[in-house]
Amino acid sequence: MSKKPTLKDKVKVYEQFLHKISMACTCMDNLAIQELVQNADAFSYAHRQGNGELSDRQQQELINAKFWMLLYTPKADKTREERRKRRAENSDPEIINKVLREEGLI
Repeated sequence: MSKKPTLKDKVKVYEQFLHKISMACTCMDNLAIQELVQNADAFSYAHRQGNGELSDRQQQELINAKFWMLLYTPKADKTREERRKRRAENSDPEIINKVLREEGLI
């Protein structure tokens, strides 16, 4: 059973969601943008899913579950972490100097 978000929870998550979209756009992180839009679509669809066949409780459970998933971007997070690791590895001064020496630049 998903926890029903309070008004304070909703405001916090909506602000984080908008910030995350803004940062993804600024960084041109298309994968994160895609996942966030899909999450918003799933949350929106949860409000009308089931065509009235679900009980009110089941419908609210579905909405709550999708609400708590709004910020979930596992593919983008994994890709971002892999990029960070590669950048860290490639920023090692010894590696940079080795490559520059091999290229005859120093």
